[in-house]
Amino acid sequence: MISYLKGTILLQRTGFIILETGGVGYKVGIKKELESKEAELFIHEHIKEEAYDLYGFESYDELDLFEKLISVNGVGPKVAMSIMTISSGEKIIQAIINEDIAFFQSVPGIGKKVAAKVILDLKGKAAGLQGYGVIGKVEGSNEILDALESLGYKGVELARIVQKIPSDLATTEDKIKWCLKNGNK
Repeated sequence: MISYLKGTILLQRTGFIILETGGVGYKVGIKKELESKEAELFIHEHIKEEAYDLYGFESYDELDLFEKLISVNGVGPKVAMSIMTISSGEKIIQAIINEDIAFFQSVPGIGKKVAAKVILDLKGKAAGLQGYGVIGKVEGSNEILDALESLGYKGVELARIVQKIPSDLATTEDKIKWCLKNGNK
């Protein structure tokens, strides 16, 4: 299984590159044009009967989000790549957390039913995608998350509450107390 490639970009077109590494050229789907002639990409292999496709991402967090999107029934790699092309990973996660169906419907090929399915299937997983900083912006957030999870908060509920913590609270203890007091609002 190919999970990482580093090499020279031989050819770049809209939506893909040919990446030469070790004397072999790989056609890799990408979400945006790469500015350098060298590339390091985290790879998702999509193998099916009639095709063997590679999709490349500049960070592991992008790859993780992509793989979560394609885990939704009705969302294939091309649709997932379209979702990732229209917005940043952080905004996609925010749309999941905020249950923003209109955001996903703005992607060509996604109707209301698939948009709702993406939100339903991924809202519990959105809190785990911390690489985008959705939750990680709060200082001490790992301790806060652990404490709230032990008290029964889960997934999207956890992400929503942690994002709303006022920035003027200094200690982790104060932040946890605030979450407990304001968690059901």
